[in-house]
Amino acid sequence: MSDETTNDTAKGATTDVTNRRRSQRVFLSVRVVARFHLLHREWIVEGETRVVNAHGGTLQLSVAPLAPGDIIKITNPETGYAESCRVVRIEALPGQGFEVAFAFDRPSPHFWAVVFPPTDWIESLITHD
Repeated sequence: MSDETTNDTAKGATTDVTNRRRSQRVFLSVRVVARFHLLHREWIVEGETRVVNAHGGTLQLSVAPLAPGDIIKITNPETGYAESCRVVRIEALPGQGFEVAFAFDRPSPHFWAVVFPPTDWIESLITHD
């Protein structure tokens, strides 16, 4: 097998793994409250989600934890649900704060108060008027 073939195979495997999700993602804007420790102080920051699923999501915050692996507690004021989460990724959004990707410590499909589409849902099967 040539190096070129090996690289193509490795790239395909990486893409397959990174595109796999444990639950269907939903673009949903929900106001949440995040609590976390940063620089020897507890922060309580309001934020808004961008994408959610039964296992976590992404949210925009004005202040963010320091690093992936940090623990945050997110509360949904609409439902009263609160869950502990692990930070997966933090990305600076110039002039807008930070986008924080997080994973719930345990699956929490009811946290968002939405019914998630089934995992085999395919958008192309829906007729668009």
